[in-house]
Amino acid sequence: MKKKKKEENKIYKVLKTLLLFLLFFTISAIPALIFNIDLDSLSDKDSIIYSVSCSIVFLIVIVGCYYKSLKKDFKLFFKDFGNNMEQAFKYYLVGLGVMIVSNVIINLLLSGELTDNEQTVRNYLEIAPLLMLFDISIYAPLAEELLFRKSIREVIDNKWLYIFVSGFIFGALHVIDTPFYMALLYLIPYCSLGFAFAYTYTKSNNIFSSIMMHFIHNSVTALLLIGATYL
Repeated sequence: MKKKKKEENKIYKVLKTLLLFLLFFTISAIPALIFNIDLDSLSDKDSIIYSVSCSIVFLIVIVGCYYKSLKKDFKLFFKDFGNNMEQAFKYYLVGLGVMIVSNVIINLLLSGELTDNEQTVRNYLEIAPLLMLFDISIYAPLAEELLFRKSIREVIDNKWLYIFVSGFIFGALHVIDTPFYMALLYLIPYCSLGFAFAYTYTKSNNIFSSIMMHFIHNSVTALLLIGATYL
């Protein structure tokens, strides 16, 4: 009975993860199909509003799916906040170091050419900085860590396989619309952070370790880009 229940629980987690990934990749298309919205005709500002609205819906869904464990992890993480942050920051610095070095080399090779994702983010930060700051600093750390870290961890038991799959999917997502030759190069810096966040989660077994590092990284990056634009 226990073995059967364990197998059923595993199947449930796999299905939940697959459905969350499906929703993540289709959430922006669903309202457009239902309400017959021509996304190509939207202005840049309207596109941002539409995208952020879809992000909020997905965030509500995924937080709802993991609400109990999120509540538990939140209490445990902030109960020993200083020590937990120190441990998480240590692993993050390794990933950040690899990211910085690889980005410097790639920029030299490509003469500063950016991925489509990076260029879009920078353009949108100029148009709607507050909305994009929410998307980058709140939505991304919560939604992406729950999806790419927590949900994948529930279906892959092997630690190193999990770190690879989690980090690779995370990195690939950020270069998905980029020319192939650029995507191969930029996988290195993006995956390095994904690997670091995944490793952090395996060490702490608390999703807020990677959420906090993701939040700090994205917030600092976004604020620097906004500062460079308006100062």
